[in-house]
Amino acid sequence: MPYVTKSKKVTKTRTLGYDSIPIHRPKFIYFEFTGLRASVPHWVFFGSREVTNFINTSYTKENYTSAGRNSILKSPGERFVGATEFPSGGGLTYSGPTAQGGPSDPLYSNSNGVLSGVFYLQSNTSYNWNINTNGTELLALDVSAYSKEDALSVGATYFKGIGQYENYWQWSETEYYQEWVPPPRSNNDGGNDNSTTLISKRVDLGGGNYTYAYGTSTGGVATYTTMSTNTYSNSTGSLSSSVSEFGSNRVSIRSATGG
Repeated sequence: MPYVTKSKKVTKTRTLGYDSIPIHRPKFIYFEFTGLRASVPHWVFFGSREVTNFINTSYTKENYTSAGRNSILKSPGERFVGATEFPSGGGLTYSGPTAQGGPSDPLYSNSNGVLSGVFYLQSNTSYNWNINTNGTELLALDVSAYSKEDALSVGATYFKGIGQYENYWQWSETEYYQEWVPPPRSNNDGGNDNSTTLISKRVDLGGGNYTYAYGTSTGGVATYTTMSTNTYSNSTGSLSSSVSEFGSNRVSIRSATGG
């Protein structure tokens, strides 16, 4: 079978190692504090920094957990990296902060002492938090200052996150490979429309005599190139030394003239 050599460009990658990401990336985090004083104002802190206006309490746990992995709630990326409060638009169901005034406008626990919602963890030059091995505390207090000692209602949890940069080297190469190519079909292969076959036809010479012409057929086109040197005639004589031809008016066939 014939083969031809071909080539293609391929991109190859080699991993060189990993570096830890030092700060948290932008992320939406669902939280729920229970056991707080009911229906009283609270301020929220993340890593000791007040972040009340980065929270929207309209989101439920179902809103967050049912969101697809590619939804804006699960993968905000860098879309809101310039926001200075809970972001708006961009496909968010609920936009903007619940507490518009930050420290002067707190969030309120409900009648059951529950405070829940979604916190937007920002990451830019103004708002960023280092990744700690033990996690970063998210804290709700009923006082506007970061002081657990002065608070009568306290809710606390920890958020942990890790990340790595992958260092890699990428380059292009030319790869060569063999590919089988089917050979062209010959005129005598009998397997396609251009095959050549031998054919013949009977030629009536008149007076009861006839002969045969021989030729070829290529692609369904007949070409007769040879005429038989033998002629034959019909006979109604004895069937002795003859061949009976069924379904014909002829009773027998026998040689009349020729070589």
